[in-house]
Amino acid sequence: MDGQRVLVASAAFAGLALAATVVVVVARRQDEPVASAPPTAVPWEPFTPSPAVTVLPPDPLPASVVSDSPSATVVPSRRPTATATAVLSLAVADVPGTVDLAAEGTRDWVHWGLESAEALDRKSRGTGEIQDDRGTSARGRYDNNPELFGWSGGTPTGAAGRTPTGVYSCGAGSRFTLRVPAGAATRTLRFYAGVWMAEGQMTVSLAGKRATASLENREAIRTGRFTIRFRAPAGNELVVTWTARKVFHPTCGNIDMQAATLS
Repeated sequence: MDGQRVLVASAAFAGLALAATVVVVVARRQDEPVASAPPTAVPWEPFTPSPAVTVLPPDPLPASVVSDSPSATVVPSRRPTATATAVLSLAVADVPGTVDLAAEGTRDWVHWGLESAEALDRKSRGTGEIQDDRGTSARGRYDNNPELFGWSGGTPTGAAGRTPTGVYSCGAGSRFTLRVPAGAATRTLRFYAGVWMAEGQMTVSLAGKRATASLENREAIRTGRFTIRFRAPAGNELVVTWTARKVFHPTCGNIDMQAATLS
């Protein structure tokens, strides 16, 4: 029992001594500065840089509308294709003393009757768009036309100087017909034709449009330059008809033609 008391007393004394020591330490911190404790070292770790971040531009807006319905198909809109409005005009004037077919017919030109009633010369490197329908009217050749025609770059005759030749067809109802394809661009056809003791009517038609003009001479020859300006959607065709409506000679009042140009 006495031994236990000694132990208790010793423990109590030790506790008092520790408390006194704490008090002394606190008192000293209030009186004078105390060196701060050294910083705790952080363990070294290897530095791994973060991967570079690439900023991508925003996605463009979709060109078509997305439908919630999986079966819907969005068809991109298309502008309607412009179509050429049909244009047709006809005018008649006197023929110049000399006509250069090569200069005037930049796309195509033709001349009838140089050597015979069947002779047809045309632009060798032309479009070939002027087509002679021929028809059933018998043709003859003449060589006293009041105006002259010349050309270069032709076929089968390469060049001609000043020729007064052409072809004619006798009797009322005789007819010449030309055909020229139309397109979106406005083009000009000049048709050189005339009458001898007759009345002739020029009729042009294209895409539902129609125009007419006439020439008449009861006693001699008369010629004219018929200028036709035309345009129509592709697939249409200009039709030109030169017809003898009346004749004033008992055997051969007639219509005639010499040349045509296209530009």
